[in-house]
Parts: sequence; C-alpha cells; structure tokens
Amino acid sequence: MRILRRIVVVGLTALAGCGGPLTTGDTTLAEAVIDMSDALLAVREETALLQAQVDSLREQMARQDTVVRRLAAMAGLDPR
Repeated sequence: MRILRRIVVVGLTALAGCGGPLTTGDTTLAEAVIDMSDALLAVREETALLQAQVDSLREQMARQDTVVRRLAAMAGLDPR
C-alpha cells in the first residue's frame, strides 16, 4: 500500500514539474488524493485486523465444538 502512495506522490510530482507552477486547485486536488490514499490504507489495515479476529474466533469455535463432542461421546449421548 505504501508503494501505491509513493507512486501517487511521484506521479503528482511529475505532473507538477511538467505543468508549470501548481495552482491552488491542483494543490488541493493533490492533497485530496493523498488523503484518500491514507484513508484507503487505514481501511485495509482495519479489514486485515477484523479478518484476523474472525479467523481466531472460528478457531476457538472449532475447539469448543470438539470438546462438546468428546464430552457427549464420553457421556454416551448421540453427538448429533
């Protein structure tokens, strides 16, 4: 994701160098693009964190299911 941000910054810098001095609108647009890139990075990091938590909860649920099945088998109950 940082590579994407660097590409955007390099691209905007190249455009600025080719187009003469930046106007206020161009500067505002560049800042908006960088802010959007930062926001997208934050969303992706949050998504990765949430996915890790979901995976952990699935693992815990599978362990509990195994324990319940073993207890049911030891008690002579039908584990269905």
